[in-house]
Amino acid sequence: MTRPTPRQRLADLAPGIAVLRGYQRGWLGLDVVAGLTVGAMLIPQSMAYAELAGMPPQYGFYAVIAPLVVYAVVGTSRHLGVGPEPGTAILAATGVGAIAAGDPARYVALMAGLALVVGTMAVLGAVARLGFIASVLSKPVLVGYITGVGLTLLSSQIAAFTGVPIEADRFFPRVLELLTGLDEVDPATLAVGATTLAVVLLLRRHAPRVPGALVAVALATLVVWALPGDEPVVPVVGAIPEGLPVPGLPAITLDDVVRLLPVAAGIVLVGFTDNVLTARSIAARHGYRIDPNRELLALGLTNLSAGVSQGFPVSSSASRTAVPASLGSRTQLVSLVACSVVVATLLVLSPVLGQIPRAALAAVIVSAAIAIIDVAGYRALWRVSRQEAVLALVAALGVIVVDVLVGVLLAVSLSIVVALGRMARPHDAVLGDRPELDGWVEVDAHPEARTEPGLLVYRFDAPLFFLNTERFRTRVLEALEANPGREDWLVLDFEGIGALDASALDGLTDLLDQLAATGVAQVAVARANEDVVRRLRRIALLEPEGPLRHYPTINAAVRDFRRFRAGSG
Repeated sequence: MTRPTPRQRLADLAPGIAVLRGYQRGWLGLDVVAGLTVGAMLIPQSMAYAELAGMPPQYGFYAVIAPLVVYAVVGTSRHLGVGPEPGTAILAATGVGAIAAGDPARYVALMAGLALVVGTMAVLGAVARLGFIASVLSKPVLVGYITGVGLTLLSSQIAAFTGVPIEADRFFPRVLELLTGLDEVDPATLAVGATTLAVVLLLRRHAPRVPGALVAVALATLVVWALPGDEPVVPVVGAIPEGLPVPGLPAITLDDVVRLLPVAAGIVLVGFTDNVLTARSIAARHGYRIDPNRELLALGLTNLSAGVSQGFPVSSSASRTAVPASLGSRTQLVSLVACSVVVATLLVLSPVLGQIPRAALAAVIVSAAIAIIDVAGYRALWRVSRQEAVLALVAALGVIVVDVLVGVLLAVSLSIVVALGRMARPHDAVLGDRPELDGWVEVDAHPEARTEPGLLVYRFDAPLFFLNTERFRTRVLEALEANPGREDWLVLDFEGIGALDASALDGLTDLLDQLAATGVAQVAVARANEDVVRRLRRIALLEPEGPLRHYPTINAAVRDFRRFRAGSG
């Protein structure tokens, strides 16, 4: 085995550094502009998502500074925008709120502890090479989950956006409280929130490269500051401590860690899936590849860095990924520049940040919610499969009716149930010969395909295991019964059967006995892979020890059948 070169080892341990080592001067201007833009986006988003997570606004900065640097070193995406994200924030708040029991200091410590648990879990998953879990959530479940999160985000900002006091913590009760409390709407708060939201949405539509949230929040802050009076006309953020976070471990117990595990598992699953899907979509357009296991490790290390920096769990933002890509950025130098912007803001502009209206931050969250409510996804699902559209609706209802963590668990469960259902009742077909296509095709799809008297060619399109063995046996017997005439030969096309388990082998043995009793002279398998052939040989089902014949192609089996019929005639 060839030993890896130093460059290959560096690329494996620190992909970001390996990319930066080959940096080209022509990339610098594009990366710096993109980095300044992402940094400008992070200022209002970090504060807004911290409040969404139930944390003071400055903790949003604490949660982003170290992760930006860490991901730039260990991530495999050259564009992924790591940091606070609304779905992760609200999922974390749901879990930690139940444990903290109203103690603000304990809440902050548990949030940092949750980031450490998320990081540890993701790192262990990467060591175990569990990167495939990014495929656990199917598209309809992801559409439903993210839509449910978007609606939850909208309802969570009713109080800050309108001034109406909201006590409920679920979507429908919050909406009901709003409807019954319309007379308590504060006109100034609503005006600031609605105007900020309008500016964000207009810039997003007509100038997507402009950091709309920053521009809108800055304008709102300037207007509220300029209005006459000793006190702001609407609630503002308040004092923001100057300086950078002091690294350290949060004061949590082992019992706290155990109670945080279910929340952490949900964040790892959802955050990792979102990271990989976002990173892959951008990487495919820019000609490089994403390594899921390395991304799982990167998720772990970024969350560990957020935890020791007094932050909270982080993942990635689709908007902070798409914008630098659209600006032509080439490397994760973007994250390092964005980190510098955040650090400078925290050190120099803390007094200004304290004057930001809370309604303006609520508008930032509402704009994020509007962006992720996937109406187009529902339309696409409805066109393709009504069943999957209903599945997406159920996932969304699970999030908004119960809570986000239960919604995640429901989404995963639904994905597994749907997958098992499809494997339990897979597509199957009787095949016929179409010489002009040089192959055997489904007779239902190709009525002109020719079947031969005395021969049935049958295909089952799924791995054969305990869940569908009885279905396979039943469908084979039904196909024999429905096929006109007496069948001398049965050829089982095993191209779609990639694997067999013990239950399937037992079921196949029973089926062969049953077929022999009905007078089928020969049963053959065609196009089976080597692993399946090996398993059939181990239990002596293949000739010469057993009754089954094996052929590399369907045509080879059919030629032997024709010789058999000619000899019988």
